[in-house]
Amino acid sequence: MSLIDTYQIATCGQNLTNTFTLASNGILVDVFIEDLPSIIFPPGGGGIIPGQEWPPISHVSGSQEEITRKRITVIATIKGIEYKETIIVEDEPNLTVDNVSVDVQATDTKPIITISIKK
Repeated sequence: MSLIDTYQIATCGQNLTNTFTLASNGILVDVFIEDLPSIIFPPGGGGIIPGQEWPPISHVSGSQEEITRKRITVIATIKGIEYKETIIVEDEPNLTVDNVSVDVQATDTKPIITISIKK
């Protein structure tokens, strides 16, 4: 075990105050997490004829189903050019940057940016 924190050396300590990091390979990575409006599904069943809904309204609990959503945007700056990748995550209301893993692989044309969520 080393007493030198290589992560802080690689990021120049920048990750202490925001998510903008400088990786050891010279790629600048910035991560943004934005809240999106929730999707609300009203109670009820299908069917278009009143009284013929399925499942019958009496069997529906009456509660709404709500799905929370967040947008994760990663901007990787390589040789002064910004490349952007965005994903939308559902049902992760407590998502923080600590839960987001980013991998950037530089290629000859456009880099491959992989965003994954650590549970």
